[in-house]
Amino acid sequence: MVPRTLVAAAALVGLACNGPGATTTSFTTTPSVTSRPDDTSSGEASSTIAGSSSSSTSSGSAEGNSGSSTTDAAIPDMGMQPDFGDPSKGCKGKIDFLFVISRTGVMWESQENFIKAFPKFIDTIRGQFDAFDVHIMVVDSEEKWTVEKCLDQCNGPCDVAPGYPCTYSPSICDETMGAGTVYNAGPYTENVPCGLDEHRYMTAEDLDTPGLFECLARVGTYGFNKMGDALVGAVSPELNGPGGCNEGFLRPDALLMLTMIGPEDSAVDLNKSKGTWQQWRQAVVDAKQGNESAIVALGIISGDDCLPNTDPDIRLCDLIPSFPYSRLEHLTLKDYGPAFDKAAKMAIDACSLFVPG
Repeated sequence: MVPRTLVAAAALVGLACNGPGATTTSFTTTPSVTSRPDDTSSGEASSTIAGSSSSSTSSGSAEGNSGSSTTDAAIPDMGMQPDFGDPSKGCKGKIDFLFVISRTGVMWESQENFIKAFPKFIDTIRGQFDAFDVHIMVVDSEEKWTVEKCLDQCNGPCDVAPGYPCTYSPSICDETMGAGTVYNAGPYTENVPCGLDEHRYMTAEDLDTPGLFECLARVGTYGFNKMGDALVGAVSPELNGPGGCNEGFLRPDALLMLTMIGPEDSAVDLNKSKGTWQQWRQAVVDAKQGNESAIVALGIISGDDCLPNTDPDIRLCDLIPSFPYSRLEHLTLKDYGPAFDKAAKMAIDACSLFVPG
């Protein structure tokens, strides 16, 4: 096996939502680690170790989890070899990475922070496996590909995106919600095709292609924040089945690592996604044939107030922590590296236990 890459994977265990023992979920889960941010402005996070889980109900109502407990954990020294277990017994490096990234106007800095953190995140996980068999797909939160303002200025450079390709005619998949991005256009994008021809997602062979992931992940800052719609579309059988835009992306014997980066997709927003967060969650679980242990979720969402909440208008901040393996972080973080270090450890731990059905 390739030697394990060292990471500083710290589980900071503290208050979750309303304090120790107040964790709630409306879904049955397996014992696992769910991490959520504190109600502070520091950007640090807390971990709740679920000792038991609540019963699932058809109505989706939340019940308290009296078996939750919290413990303090020290941050390991950088020279310490983390114990990730033996991932070779689980998914064997077969992971489908789905990144749902908002295209709303405030996102340019968050996209850059994500792009900076991604290489170490992937290298950390890849270092645990003899064979790293991955699919990596980026989807954005806007259905339209075109930027109307730039179309109106096609007789000269677009003032918000000077390189905008006015002569390009978007394909059906370019303008299908949840389809993988292969050509981003508009402000803060490359405004050129990224170079994926066979699929709308990367495979292991593409990992070392210079600039490829950066081109895909820099989705830009023009459009709505329909994160829920993008997620549901990305995992739908219509898009992943034969002839679909994402055909072949989701594999039944692969772990699914879901990462969502963007502001809260509020139910009160006029340009909101359809459905409830429980319905979005069910779409992801259905995509993995009901196997919740095959899903790892990381959310870098909203600001310091992003905490699980009974308010039906709060959706992404409830969606992410509802998965057995999950971590919730603040969009306001200046450095995404530590968040992805923790997510890498979580993915490796999940791989060591995942048994494909």
